[in-house]
Amino acid sequence: MADAAADCPPEIRARLLERLLDQFRPAWPVPAFMGRVMEEAGFWADMASRAELKAYALACYRRMPPQDRVAFIDYLAKGAA
Repeated sequence: MADAAADCPPEIRARLLERLLDQFRPAWPVPAFMGRVMEEAGFWADMASRAELKAYALACYRRMPPQDRVAFIDYLAKGAA
């Protein structure tokens, strides 16, 4: 597969590889089954790309109520990440 990508014209190589990587991503997080929110979140996070982890973490943080943001930052500051 690496040889096939290397043989592609440079102007399409990056687009080809990006589309290929998209096929291996875990897609969207799924709703938690039977109330196991943290377990499901951990399962999805184990398969997510670095870009997905960063995007979802920031999006979730931005949507938290202010008191939850404070509690979240306190949790991280205590080294419980």
